[in-house]
Amino acid sequence: MFCPKCGKEIKDGSKFCKHCGSKIKPKTPEAAQTHVSTQTSNDDRNKKIIIGVLIAAIVILAVVFVGFGTGLFNKQSQPAAQTNQAQQPAQTPKAVSLNSFPVSEAPALAQAVKNSGGNFPVTFQSLSLSKSQCMYILSKSISQIASGHPDATISVGDPSYAPHPSGRDSSQTIARENYVDMSNRFSTWIESNGAIPNYVGIFTGGVPDISPSRMLDICVSILIDYGNTHNLPASVKV
Repeated sequence: MFCPKCGKEIKDGSKFCKHCGSKIKPKTPEAAQTHVSTQTSNDDRNKKIIIGVLIAAIVILAVVFVGFGTGLFNKQSQPAAQTNQAQQPAQTPKAVSLNSFPVSEAPALAQAVKNSGGNFPVTFQSLSLSKSQCMYILSKSISQIASGHPDATISVGDPSYAPHPSGRDSSQTIARENYVDMSNRFSTWIESNGAIPNYVGIFTGGVPDISPSRMLDICVSILIDYGNTHNLPASVKV
């Protein structure tokens, strides 16, 4: 036992503290019982707290395992990722002019031509572009992209349209090397002659030449695909 005054240990049943001389009052049975009951109550409460914490931890772990097992957390995080992606600012279009048309804007022009439904001129940013100008920009852009110059600019000019367009607009699939060659020859002809050629030849046996209008459709399809993938397609079906 300990002295209630100085706190030093003394023998059980001592009437006086041998250290400070204080009189030791004996504990009554009721006080001893109260002390034991209080200690027991505290121990029970601590056990209940520990058991409650363990149960809560088990429940949380079970929810986490079930969530990952069923993909619940992945489904909840997906809309947030899509929201963040949707909030990303779109790329600012580059300024265009007839003297300097960026090749990087050709996919957007191709989409504008498609949306026009074949009606010309096509309004694109500050420009009003004729059918022949769109043909030259798009075919020249394909040639520049294929040669590794996607950041080049084009001096458009004002080429005239073919006086007697010819060619057969049959359905066919054109491989990348062929449509790049066609685009290069088509745009080079325009640069040399200031006009759209009457037809475009395909270096494939038994395949008929195509009209300038079908060449425009081919360029539109290629550049819309390029705008979505940033790669020229392996082939184009027209």
